[in-house]
Amino acid sequence: MQANSFHLAIILDGNRRWAQKRGLPRLLGHRRGVENLRKLLPVFIASGITHLTTYALSTENLRERNTTELKSLFQLIEKFAKDDKIFFEHEIRLEVFGELKDFPSSTKKVLQNLIAKTSQHKKLVLNLALGYGSRAEIVRAANALIKAGKRATEKNFAQELFSSGQPEPDLLIRTGGTKRLSNFLLWQLAYAELFFSEKMWPEFDAAELEKALEFFRAQQRNFGK
Repeated sequence: MQANSFHLAIILDGNRRWAQKRGLPRLLGHRRGVENLRKLLPVFIASGITHLTTYALSTENLRERNTTELKSLFQLIEKFAKDDKIFFEHEIRLEVFGELKDFPSSTKKVLQNLIAKTSQHKKLVLNLALGYGSRAEIVRAANALIKAGKRATEKNFAQELFSSGQPEPDLLIRTGGTKRLSNFLLWQLAYAELFFSEKMWPEFDAAELEKALEFFRAQQRNFGK
């Protein structure tokens, strides 16, 4: 953990189930999830979080979701990135973990523009995991070292990951009541504390975040020693 840094990783789970439970369209659940992330960004900053990595769209999602749902998700991502006022009000820097090759060109362009425009912001680094799968990331890093003719060490392997240059997560939160990692940050989460919330992501709030942080503060971290 870097000095004065706190890296929170979140698996944003339960958007569709939240909507289905209320008899609402799945897309509304995703929309509420995006709105909740935006609403909570200032709360994360006020809580001392300096790096936030959110699992928004996995490689499995890209393969298994139907075309109509994916199109709606891409549109939500574009809207989130275009409505960029909060990134400047709160000095939030955007980064993307994942492969965007299967994303529409319009989505890629909007994301790349916001990454460039916020590159100097210091208060919070927001990593959106999009088209992301941890096993694919690990294979990608290994192939990069092989191509460079380098012998792998933990240090140079970590430098080939999407998270290169950032501290490893201190705490993982997964919402929605499910207790698994689902191919998310398998390398980076080696020594993270894990908190599983029963709340669906659209209903996750500042009080539930504080509960997770209280859980974290109560842990004795020895990093495998």
